[in-house]
Amino acid sequence: MALSARIQNAVIAGLAALALGMSAFAVWSVGRPHPSLQGGTGVTGTPAAAGDDDAATSSAPPDSDVATETGGDSDQETVEPTETAEPLDASVGGWVRAWQGEADLLVIGDGYSHLPSQWVQLWAAGLGGQRPVQIHHWGEAADVAFNDPIVLSDTGDAPLTVWSASRAGSTIAAAAQRYDRFVSASTEPDAVLVSMGLSSANEDIPAGLDALVAEVDDEVPVLVMVGPEALYQPGVGDAILSWAQDNNDRVAVVDLRIVAPANPTAEQWARAFQQAVDQG
Repeated sequence: MALSARIQNAVIAGLAALALGMSAFAVWSVGRPHPSLQGGTGVTGTPAAAGDDDAATSSAPPDSDVATETGGDSDQETVEPTETAEPLDASVGGWVRAWQGEADLLVIGDGYSHLPSQWVQLWAAGLGGQRPVQIHHWGEAADVAFNDPIVLSDTGDAPLTVWSASRAGSTIAAAAQRYDRFVSASTEPDAVLVSMGLSSANEDIPAGLDALVAEVDDEVPVLVMVGPEALYQPGVGDAILSWAQDNNDRVAVVDLRIVAPANPTAEQWARAFQQAVDQG
């Protein structure tokens, strides 16, 4: 059935209105950015709400992770610098410097240094011109403690105490076995002097020196002395010197055969030792 003219006109008018509306929307939307290009802002261009995850992500500073690592995070542990011990100065000069201030010097000796009339006490007395010096000799009879001190000088500053742990007939190995006893009866030394060899002709000298020096704290300087010519059995002095040279990262050595006369007096021995120390 044919539509009436009124109905046709109404349909045409409706289509025209729809077309006009779509044209108006198209014109309005031309200047609007696509939602994917709006970057988390609202329609008006203001920042998005605080709860918007995309907005929170986009607003974070680009270097925020670096700032967290370097910027005083209260949860981050502070690494304290570690103190390292100074390396041992295993030279004659380092040994001397170890007892220049107020100090305790331990002498490990034998029958050439166990009496007040022998070279160790005479040498120590020579140090008393500028500082107070006293010496303790080991009580050999009881073999458990040092004797009362002998005051060699009482003038000046920086007192020096010499603990002469010398025993007649002592081998190097026997001294190593008694080292803890010497220290317990005195104090932890600032430096150690080893003057051995008189009774060591029949012992394994390198093994004995290994054992003795192993007893000394690693931070304590050790000076090994080779006694003057004609005082030891053949080969003893050379064995001591060879061992000391092989262990020069741990001990210093002076060879009195170079500076002392053969078979010296106690006074000559004391002077020769000081000369060797001065020459370094």
